[in-house]
Amino acid sequence: MILKSYIIEKNINELAKFRSALLYGENDGIKDDVKTKLKLLHKDSEIINLFQEEIIKNKNCLFDNVNNSSLFNEKKTIFIQEASDKILDEINEVLEKNHETIKIYIFSSLLDKKSKLRSLFDKEKNLASLPCYQDTDRTLIFYVNDKLKDFKGISQEIVNLIISNSNHDRKVIKNEIDKIKSCFMDKNIKKKELEELLNIKVNNNFDTLRDSALLGDLKSFDKSLKESEFLPEDSFFNINSLSYRITKLIEIQRINKQINNLERSVEEIKPKIFWKDKPVIMQQCKKWDLKNLLQISTDLASIEILMKKNSYMKNDILIKKFLLNVFNKAASF
Repeated sequence: MILKSYIIEKNINELAKFRSALLYGENDGIKDDVKTKLKLLHKDSEIINLFQEEIIKNKNCLFDNVNNSSLFNEKKTIFIQEASDKILDEINEVLEKNHETIKIYIFSSLLDKKSKLRSLFDKEKNLASLPCYQDTDRTLIFYVNDKLKDFKGISQEIVNLIISNSNHDRKVIKNEIDKIKSCFMDKNIKKKELEELLNIKVNNNFDTLRDSALLGDLKSFDKSLKESEFLPEDSFFNINSLSYRITKLIEIQRINKQINNLERSVEEIKPKIFWKDKPVIMQQCKKWDLKNLLQISTDLASIEILMKKNSYMKNDILIKKFLLNVFNKAASF
């Protein structure tokens, strides 16, 4: 059965009514928030975390974790990460057994309509399917206001600052809110201190670096590369900044393919592009066609997966190498 994410976020008990649930889509922030709430909801059960690769390597891994009795707790909550159709048989095997004291929550990235795993959870009444789509500006504004509702000094300007500085990514916003809660112990937010905390200047430098790479602008790229700091804690922010811009360019080119009017395509994109970003985005759209944008989007996704799976990786080198490849491509067009 297909559920709406905003309903589950309001009342996590609705998800717990089902034997098992599949959460899929590009919005890792929603999935993380729901998972946190599920852990609190099932705090009286044994929590087990599994990854698809573990289950592939050991076909009995999931079955054993479901069926092995625990000395301490008969209730179990199992989280399966990075799932796909590759482990459909193993998931089906455990779902066929009606374990009343066991809950299984499955997390996946994007799954198309042909996915057998998605189809199973979409159609079965006792299973829940929860698509996690990207947030809109409206949902993010509500999210930030809700998380900081006990703080003074919150204004629309500050809310917009937090959202834009996080490139409209809920996962990054969540990290920024955690920083705010830790630093503003008196629960009184001041704009100047917030800007320093969120490292606005460094982020703006990276945005300039990103844009100059996509434009193939040698002078600006070289200057921004020297000025930008690649701090370990900013690695995923930088990836999100790149991903958000490339995704927007892809969306615009897809609209333009239908109406053949680039300026109108930029105007029709949702959510609306800030007026100050339009000139740069227009130039980037003229530089990059849909095929090349899809290719660098795939390359970036591979880098992000590599960074998440290998904590020892030097993320700054991976990001710099990607930016250099993008710059060289753009400069050759």
